[in-house]
Amino acid sequence: MDNSWGSVRIHRDPYGTPLLDATSEPAAYFGLGYAQAQDDLRGVLNQYRLVRGELGEPERDANQRRWQVLEEARRGFDSLPAELRECYVAFMAGIAAWMDEHPADVPAWAPPLEPALPIGVNRTVMLYWVIVDAITALRAAGVTPAAPASELDRALVPPGSNAWVLRPWRTAAGETILVSDPHLPFGGAFEMYEAVVKGGDLHYTGFGFLGAMLPPLAHNRDVAWGLTTGGPRVSDAYRIEVDGDVYRYDGETREVLEYEGHAYVLHNGVIAPVVARDDAAVYVVCTPYMGRAGQTERQFMAMLRARDTGALRAALDACDFPPQNLLAADSAGDCFYLRTGRVPVRDFETRGVHDGKPGVRDSERGVRDSKQGVQDGKRGVLDGNTSATAWKGIRAAAELVQLANPVSGYLQNCNTAPDTVAPDPALSPGHWHRDAFNDEAGRDTSRGRRSVELLSRAYATDVEEVTAWALEDRWMDTPLWQARLADAAAADPARVAGWPGGHRLLLRRLLGFDGHAAPDSVDAMVWLAWRSAAEDPLDALEKVAPAVPDETYGEAHRLAPGVPGRGGALLELEVPLRATYFSGGRAYAGGPCLRIVAFGPYGMRSWSVSMPGQAELYGRGEVKPIMFDPS
Repeated sequence: MDNSWGSVRIHRDPYGTPLLDATSEPAAYFGLGYAQAQDDLRGVLNQYRLVRGELGEPERDANQRRWQVLEEARRGFDSLPAELRECYVAFMAGIAAWMDEHPADVPAWAPPLEPALPIGVNRTVMLYWVIVDAITALRAAGVTPAAPASELDRALVPPGSNAWVLRPWRTAAGETILVSDPHLPFGGAFEMYEAVVKGGDLHYTGFGFLGAMLPPLAHNRDVAWGLTTGGPRVSDAYRIEVDGDVYRYDGETREVLEYEGHAYVLHNGVIAPVVARDDAAVYVVCTPYMGRAGQTERQFMAMLRARDTGALRAALDACDFPPQNLLAADSAGDCFYLRTGRVPVRDFETRGVHDGKPGVRDSERGVRDSKQGVQDGKRGVLDGNTSATAWKGIRAAAELVQLANPVSGYLQNCNTAPDTVAPDPALSPGHWHRDAFNDEAGRDTSRGRRSVELLSRAYATDVEEVTAWALEDRWMDTPLWQARLADAAAADPARVAGWPGGHRLLLRRLLGFDGHAAPDSVDAMVWLAWRSAAEDPLDALEKVAPAVPDETYGEAHRLAPGVPGRGGALLELEVPLRATYFSGGRAYAGGPCLRIVAFGPYGMRSWSVSMPGQAELYGRGEVKPIMFDPS
């Protein structure tokens, strides 16, 4: 396909994933835009309506304007070097070309296209992570910010993820293996798009958000990385006492400003939107990512060009990536963990309410598995009328929690505290500033505990075994609950003896359950009914016994129409490694883009499975090879 920047060939793998081979980088992105429009034009255009604040849903549109997403994206585009701007122009030209060829498929509501829109998509999606600390502090203080605070804030489940790295000595073939499995809502603003992109000096494959040009999750023939939710503290909430639309800052008079009907102030050198107010004050959120949309895209591109973990680590020194736990590996066998983010220098101690965010209850330990994590220490809403609480700069990347090439031979993060990534004293909170660590020491999740169990015992493992682990649909705490049930029955034999025979058969059945939420398992449904019935194990059994479920897990849960479900995660029960969240029997969130990458004597090999588009593949517990030719 010829275009203004050269030519591009668009091939497809058997699952429809576009494989782009172009004569230049802009030509490749022309092809990527064309392919996205070809696959889901309405989805792309809906993303752009959201960026523009024109989706037609008042609260969501208002939040986009409150955060000036489109204006931030435009400023970001203008700040890019000319060669990168040209790629965005080409990407949008590819979308426009498909629309020109298929006018009957273009909806009447299609927004005008401009090259800043793909930047706005990434900006929209990452907003949650760059403001969550401040939003959490406000809510803990009893202040209700305007809803939704972000697109992810609308989700019924908090974001999660799993990521692992195994070093060569732990694998049979001497391979370095990386697993990346983010957990997010399916579809909407978080619709993932997989592609293989080759053009000029670029050659990579990865998952980006539909309508965006650059992917946050990717690998090339030499280096790969995965992400999990959790990161350093990058945002603050301020209370500013006001008199009408003016306020005092260190005695100086300042104004509350307005943009498209939304109030904001300039604080810490950035635009800080007003997200709540009372009779005497406004409440604003400050994040150092404001004004840096272009820098974030430049960092994405630098990461895609990296050829080893050293170059990838250097790209991350810009600290413009959203706050995440990042695990990386390369073809030389090196790997690292970095709790990346743009962390303000705060030379003051905050006082106030605890801002730990409640989330999913870890059923055995009784702690909260919030995915984001319990934020470190006591945080509060800060006084915004004084420079005493102002930022003093941005922490260097060297000050962020990190570890390279662990002696343990593995790295893992499943939304756990940094010191659980590997058994290494270098990760202990005492080595890092509290804002960089930003978690409760030792906090783990059921997925994290299972990951450590598997990885720490991995000797002479291989890709097939690691893939089976990544796709595991087992409720990890099943043995613990079975022990609790057995102990309760042993402690009250008279009660058990007095039961009807069917009750004791149910007891035997529960004690023999293998823990897997498999599509053909009736016992999984029986287990769910028992776990959901009551706190006391015997009371729960008596409640379930009169009407024991007889349908399979796959009949009651669907990954997609006609596709039996597996690996379900219920908010008050355990979360399998391959988590899928169901509502009304239909999957609505979970792992949208599992990737497995191996570097070693066979070269670079990689596999993936995405949801919901490849639901049948995932339902069979399989992955597909990524057709990436490293030549």
